[in-house]
Amino acid sequence: MLPKHYRDLMSLAGTSGHEKAIRDYMKNVMKDFPNYQIISDNLGSIFAFKKAKDEHAPTVMVAGHQDEVGLIVSNITTNGLLKVINTGGLNGEVFISQVMNVYTQKGVIKGVIGAIPPHLKKEQKITIEDLCVDIGATSKAEVANAGVQIGDMVLFDNPFCYTFNQSRVISKAIDNRYGCGLALDAIMAFHDTELPFHVAIGATVQEEIGLRGVETAVNLIKPDVFIALDASPVNDMDDKDALATLGGGCLLRVYDPRNIMPPALLTYFRALAKANGIKAQDYMSKGGTDAAKAFSMHEGILSTTIGLPARYIHSTAAMMDLSDLEEARKMLFTVLRDLNPDKIKNLINND
Repeated sequence: MLPKHYRDLMSLAGTSGHEKAIRDYMKNVMKDFPNYQIISDNLGSIFAFKKAKDEHAPTVMVAGHQDEVGLIVSNITTNGLLKVINTGGLNGEVFISQVMNVYTQKGVIKGVIGAIPPHLKKEQKITIEDLCVDIGATSKAEVANAGVQIGDMVLFDNPFCYTFNQSRVISKAIDNRYGCGLALDAIMAFHDTELPFHVAIGATVQEEIGLRGVETAVNLIKPDVFIALDASPVNDMDDKDALATLGGGCLLRVYDPRNIMPPALLTYFRALAKANGIKAQDYMSKGGTDAAKAFSMHEGILSTTIGLPARYIHSTAAMMDLSDLEEARKMLFTVLRDLNPDKIKNLINND
């Protein structure tokens, strides 16, 4: 079973720009581990930071991201329907007839994405622009009286649950409360450990809308090494030749369009995984993580991702395997225990 903080984090609501609940939760956990200093930037990224004895030691930064994909209210029609836009990559088809939560200053209001019967439609394709959230109001004024405003967050009403065999989880926000949860695991595990480098462990904001939060967080922390913790899509149920599978172990992101894993770093991760019995899968991605932004910042930062394979991400619910989380945890902890200034220098030089 998952540690409680994973379920808590996955159940919280927090799209890009609306991450406060996640940030507050992580901060409350961090407060219990006083060997760290809690630091944050002006956008809301938050990290537990611990210095090494050597003030000139390199800095390793480990980051999940707090935000999940979702919607925000973009307009209110005269007959009381809510028009929406997406924050993050989403496909309109996944929303039809879904029960939604509209997060207002007065509280949460239930709604449903209206669906036109197929035999009344001219085209079958559904875009985000086609969607309307029906909260049962009859006019724009009634919507306003209910407290709904332009910019309010709208999210799927999907509960966290385990599969029948208790080995997998179905939930919204696996992308990327996995990363937030694993960051908290690491904060707990290394609280009393003296590391030979400065370490910052936490989570960024606004990853889903352009890797925004990582830029300000990296400017604050100025790491020499950046490790993103993020969930990545696998298509193993539909493709027998899929490169990665649920239950196959954590993901080593060999390539994405903005971050090719340096050969020395890839060799290092593969060797650590083999030597420590960690199940790790090579992964090629069409999308990016916060590591893609960190990679090209400052004079160039050694950056990579420890990924969690997940089905159906960027939809109303996703699925993960608990064994993959365990392998990702082992991979991260092994890297943090193994790195030292000389190894970091060699990896930066791609030696």
